[in-house]
Amino acid sequence: MRAFFPALVVSASLALARPSAAQVTINPDALAPAPAAPTPPATAPATPANGTTPNTTPKPKPKPKPKPKSKPAAKPAAKTKPSAEAPAPPPPAAAAPPAEAPPQVRLGTAPENMTVPAAPPASPLLPPAAAAPPVHPNVTPPPPPVVAAAAGEVIAVPGGTRITFAPESADLNPATDAALHEIGAEAAKNPAASVNVIAYASGTKEDPSTPRRISLDRALAARAVLMAAGVPSTRIYLRALGTASREGPPDRVDLVVVNSQATVAATPPPPGPPVPAVPNAPAPDMKSPSP
Repeated sequence: MRAFFPALVVSASLALARPSAAQVTINPDALAPAPAAPTPPATAPATPANGTTPNTTPKPKPKPKPKPKSKPAAKPAAKTKPSAEAPAPPPPAAAAPPAEAPPQVRLGTAPENMTVPAAPPASPLLPPAAAAPPVHPNVTPPPPPVVAAAAGEVIAVPGGTRITFAPESADLNPATDAALHEIGAEAAKNPAASVNVIAYASGTKEDPSTPRRISLDRALAARAVLMAAGVPSTRIYLRALGTASREGPPDRVDLVVVNSQATVAATPPPPGPPVPAVPNAPAPDMKSPSP
């Protein structure tokens, strides 16, 4: 077989060769097939002594253990389905019939079913008016003591009367007490007369409260004498100004009599039956008189 292949190759090369100066070298071993590998003999499986056939199936390789995965978040609990034994829901109620719209009524006309009375209703009965409050009596305070040795004099000024006092004193002497009684008697005769009492007192700027207190004592002493003469307290106006005097003696009391209809309105009526109110009567002027 090996000798055949070289001869065939040589004959083919000679037939195809052309006259040429080239020379071709052929390796016959290159075209020979490679020898086949020897097959190992098959060995019969060993039979165990008990006569059983051994298990020749190859064991599968163990798979690698999977890595632990993180637990997923807990899913919300599913809604429980109603049990089959639950009672069936009641059937829907029948829809109420639509309410009838009220009949339209034109403006200026009465509906047909409206009953118009033949006459208007009677006037309601009003309760009687409350009784007038009781009139407070004119309580007269005790008159101040008269001190014969007290300093003071009576001076007539335009529009009124001026009474002087000793420094840091509110005592009245016989002359000043008599002048106050005379002014009060004249004012008591006239229902429209009111008396303004303006009191002053000397003092220092470092202590303004002491002069104001002394001026108030002097005004109250003059008020007590005027009320004893018959002038109601509602017609006497006091002003204690302390060291606010700009002219004249600093220790004094000025009395000014003013006639005003406001004084008449402010004076309580004498005791007696209540006077009926007049309808649509103008309100009285309640402005206080100026000094």
